[in-house]
Amino acid sequence: MRLLHLGSGFRPWRKGGLVAYIEDLMGEQVRRGDEVAYFFSGRQYPYVSGPRLRRWERDGVAMLEIVNSPLYDHGRQPELEIAEPAIERMLAHVLRDFHPDAVHVQELAGLPSSVLDVIRRSGAPAIVTLQDYFPLCSTFKLLDADGRVCQRREIGADCIATSAADPREPGLMVETTLKYHLTRMPLVRRLDPAWRDPRIRQISRAVARRAIRRRQRNKPSGDTAPAAFQRRREVNIERLNRADRLIAMSGRLAEIYSQLGVDSSRLRTVHLTLAHIERLRLRRFRPGRPLTFATLAGFESVAKGARLLLETMGLLADDALQGRFRLLVFGHIEGQFVHALRRLPGIDIRGRYAPDELDAILDEVDVGIMPSIWEEAYGYAGMEFLAKGIPVIANAIGGMTDYTREGETGWLNRSCSAAELARVMADVIERPEQVAEVNAKLRAARGSIVKPLARHGEEMDALYREVIAARRG
Repeated sequence: MRLLHLGSGFRPWRKGGLVAYIEDLMGEQVRRGDEVAYFFSGRQYPYVSGPRLRRWERDGVAMLEIVNSPLYDHGRQPELEIAEPAIERMLAHVLRDFHPDAVHVQELAGLPSSVLDVIRRSGAPAIVTLQDYFPLCSTFKLLDADGRVCQRREIGADCIATSAADPREPGLMVETTLKYHLTRMPLVRRLDPAWRDPRIRQISRAVARRAIRRRQRNKPSGDTAPAAFQRRREVNIERLNRADRLIAMSGRLAEIYSQLGVDSSRLRTVHLTLAHIERLRLRRFRPGRPLTFATLAGFESVAKGARLLLETMGLLADDALQGRFRLLVFGHIEGQFVHALRRLPGIDIRGRYAPDELDAILDEVDVGIMPSIWEEAYGYAGMEFLAKGIPVIANAIGGMTDYTREGETGWLNRSCSAAELARVMADVIERPEQVAEVNAKLRAARGSIVKPLARHGEEMDALYREVIAARRG
């Protein structure tokens, strides 16, 4: 089968579960004998004209990278995000030359949603996987300006306020590109990271800011009035409703898209997976010691649950002082929370980790915590905990509810409040036999909890063939 994927970025230039899923799936499809190409928004270079298409190959995948896409400030260019002629022409040429049996759109960051119309005109079937809320929400997370879950239909005015409050720098993609290349220069790599990395960040950010100011002067991004954001939402829903199949990575994600106007008959829920999850080794709970909780990237942002966790740890400070439990903090920590974390008892800051270190660092974890306050599309971190046999405490919101089942795989914080999370944790600390029971259930049911990538590849192959057959009548 000849398959064309559309998305944003590649590893390690870009990090996160979304790009990891794209690459893992494409790798599995190459292994299965498919001919695979990837058309994606890529690196942003300062003072270089664009856009242009860079062709290269990696691990059997034809990489078709849009360099210097005009859509560089994701979510804050509503007009360009629904139509951008240069990218539309590039894709039309790729579709004509590659002639795919199916086109799988993984995400639209850095691409206009008009690519869906280009695919439709080519006659190729279009499958769209929904892995975030970007088609509906300019800031990806479906949170309004007050930090509350936003499910309103009229969004224009709030989008202005939400976008203004978004801490992302307009030049983030340029900055990321510069850091990516600078850290790979042989001479630079020999320098002490403690001295090198802050300076690379400082230089990259300064250059990116100047480059973006220059771009904005030369070619403004267009209308950013409330009506433009409202139109962005409405046009995107219309286009999604013309796709052959929409895949939601969780039941809650499907429900939200349906509530906001997407045709539910086109939606199908398919739980996605990542290659490394099936390789995580099960651990057996060891009683007789203080419980160890952990969070993976829980302090990365407010939306990920940083403030909620801080308040929760404050409520449990007495138990922490008595040495009854500890919380391991893995992943990036947003700067505003570092000082508060160091002041609270029971918190062990472990910081960033490489993907190949995950299995080892989870060996000392008894209970994982998923504290996100936004409607997580799924939350791969929760599946990573479960694949290790580690029960999960999750907020009862978003895709986390698909795999967090009370007493079977973990416990739910139904109010999503710090007070209830503290009560759930305190109960587990008081009665650790619960952890042993859930750990045993997870070990026994691992085959039904963890989906191997090969099985998911078969699942997607069947879906492609179903859509192709439907097209042919």
